[in-house]
Amino acid sequence: MSKCPYCNTSFNEILQTGFVGCSHCYQEIDELKVSLKKMYGEKKHKGKSAKKDYGNI
Repeated sequence: MSKCPYCNTSFNEILQTGFVGCSHCYQEIDELKVSLKKMYGEKKHKGKSAKKDYGNI
């Protein structure tokens, strides 16, 4: 299992605690990248677009 070289957090620790050690973990821990891709599909968050409601102007 890989560990983040910045904060020394392992994927197993993330699974046990539910917390990611630092922002670098997302790029450094391969198991985390794979799990997130399986859950969310895309590697980058695209956000949510606002619904257009022109009737209330």
